[in-house]
Amino acid sequence: MQRDNANTAGGFYGSLNFGSRPVLLVVDFQRGFTEPGLTPLASNCDQPIASLNTLIRAFRGKGPIIHTVVAYRNVRVEAGPFLVKCASLATLEDGSAACEIDPRIDFDESNDLIIKKTQASAFHGTSLASLLSAYQCDSLIVTGCTTSGCVRASVVDALQNGFSPFVPADCVADRSQAQHDSNLVDMASKYAQVCSVTDLIDYLGQ
Repeated sequence: MQRDNANTAGGFYGSLNFGSRPVLLVVDFQRGFTEPGLTPLASNCDQPIASLNTLIRAFRGKGPIIHTVVAYRNVRVEAGPFLVKCASLATLEDGSAACEIDPRIDFDESNDLIIKKTQASAFHGTSLASLLSAYQCDSLIVTGCTTSGCVRASVVDALQNGFSPFVPADCVADRSQAQHDSNLVDMASKYAQVCSVTDLIDYLGQ
């Protein structure tokens, strides 16, 4: 990925070291975001999901895999002003098809965890930070959608909570290509180690 000159001049782009206790976080790869036509929020995530499955196969047995889904029982209360900015959140009704993990994902019901959330960050109002701390996570691999929304918010909160975020660029998706690209630049310079799925598999092998 090409570096932004202004951020480089500002002293950004430090490198994070991949640790020995990684956790794989899959943000909101639920049908409401990945199945075009099911909700207005959905977009084509075919390639990122295929890349994620490659990563999952390499990751199994090396640490926990945690999925998040956005799900509301009372969207007006739980989403708050977020609903004003995005009225389509009302389609993510808890228990509906829109809140199911995309069936194409290599999901292990007996081992993988699911966290329900109501805001952008996977950390906000959830047990994620406690789970990562209990596991002594030193590297949080963040995948899912959208790059400019819930992925970026989760990456920023990961860093702020002391967990080093790693983002495989081919395992994240956004309905807007422009926002996808600009937020990868933003995360790479300031908040995360952005790499390829091949790089991450190499890290895991080490």
